[in-house]
Amino acid sequence: MGPIKEKHYLCGMNTPIIIRSSKIFHFQDFIDYLDISKMMIDHHFEVPGESINWLFHREGISTTLFALTYNLSDVYTLSVDNLAAYDDLKFFPYLADSLAKYLDGKLEIANIYEELDDNWIEETIADEIARLKGTLTVVPHYFFAQAFNDFSYVSEDTLYPFGVNLHSSTPRIYGYIQYMMRNELLPRFNDWDDIPVDYPDEEVEVDIPQHHPIGRVKSWQLDGSETYETYSQEDVDHLLELADEYDGGLQLPGVVLNDIGTIHQEGIGMPMDGEKAVYWFTEAYQAGDTLYAPTNLGDLYRKGCGKVKPNLKKAFEAYQLSTDPYAHYRIGQAYEEGWIGEPNIVLAMKWYHKAAEEGHHLAIKRIQ
Repeated sequence: MGPIKEKHYLCGMNTPIIIRSSKIFHFQDFIDYLDISKMMIDHHFEVPGESINWLFHREGISTTLFALTYNLSDVYTLSVDNLAAYDDLKFFPYLADSLAKYLDGKLEIANIYEELDDNWIEETIADEIARLKGTLTVVPHYFFAQAFNDFSYVSEDTLYPFGVNLHSSTPRIYGYIQYMMRNELLPRFNDWDDIPVDYPDEEVEVDIPQHHPIGRVKSWQLDGSETYETYSQEDVDHLLELADEYDGGLQLPGVVLNDIGTIHQEGIGMPMDGEKAVYWFTEAYQAGDTLYAPTNLGDLYRKGCGKVKPNLKKAFEAYQLSTDPYAHYRIGQAYEEGWIGEPNIVLAMKWYHKAAEEGHHLAIKRIQ
């Protein structure tokens, strides 16, 4: 992306969905209609003579809020934040379609599932991260309303300990912002007047920092689809700097230590080094990453890496530490193939069923 004109320092709601209806909206009735018990209202307020407003989220899923506004002229506007959780962006067209049916109203978008598809989600996230990158080249904070009357912000300083910078890929930046929001790690201001920096009102021309990948890591989702995590040279330099700081006493999240292990395991920006990867995956698990690190450690021992030779017993032990459905599938495989002794099909099927219940595609196929 080339130079842009950027004067916004607070992200907004994305594509507003217009629904025309004269029916009065009742939040609890709508929740009962949807049969979704985890939809929670955060705030309901009226602007006399102008609008009625609802802000709500999905408990355990949302990291930002949905907004619904009724303008008192038979027009409802439904919106979701550009930095919403991926599952909320995926849920959004269903929410809009269901709301239109509940209101006996008409959507202005005729084919909402076609227009708000996976490409729309990808473009929405990419546009917001580009806006964030552009903003942070001009001012130190990028604000958004994570909760009502409570502004969270992202800065280069908040991104730094997560191994993320303005040259990181969109998925890495978005993923770690979601991680920070979900774990309440982002700093906040309760009042806009408390912001300690004067922000320019004029338009500013900026160049968006670009991501230039030098290596990528392939992952498989629960449904079997492939995704890729790419790293730039800036990412590698950043992670190695954090590794030195960690060895010097800096506390880092386990997921970041896992990333350090990953660049050593995959040889991104450096020679492949299985022994260093084992060290960092072990540190990551001990620092609290029970999802990625033990699974990666299990895969490393299962396949071998550099001087670290394949060792199915150690792979099995690592998978046992993981909360990842994929690791549970591998435990089933270990019992079926006899990685640690005689094959045990009873235990194998127990773990295959566990992984299948968690949605892993290989386990589902195995028990069919």
